[in-house]
Amino acid sequence: MIIETTSRENTARMSMAGELTIYTVAASKAKLAAVMNNASDIEIDLSGVTEMDTAGLQWMLIAKRHPGKRLRFVNHPPAVLRLLDLANLGGVLGDPLIISATEH
Repeated sequence: MIIETTSRENTARMSMAGELTIYTVAASKAKLAAVMNNASDIEIDLSGVTEMDTAGLQWMLIAKRHPGKRLRFVNHPPAVLRLLDLANLGGVLGDPLIISATEH
């Protein structure tokens, strides 16, 4: 998992690339904790996520539950959309999922 972060004042953006699985979630948790210590408005770009399992889904749910933080997931790739659909958690995460009319 490659995680890049940029921040300005109280806003941070994380871009994730690679697998968000049981093998990579620990590093992702540590990076998110560091970002949350310095920002209250956080955007996580998932466009580079190639594979996600239930550990990644759990990481997303935990990330959303931090009081006093505004956290958004954006650019959901097919790997993430499939798991959100399977678990019926698209609404729970509270982020708009924009699906192209050409996707099935």
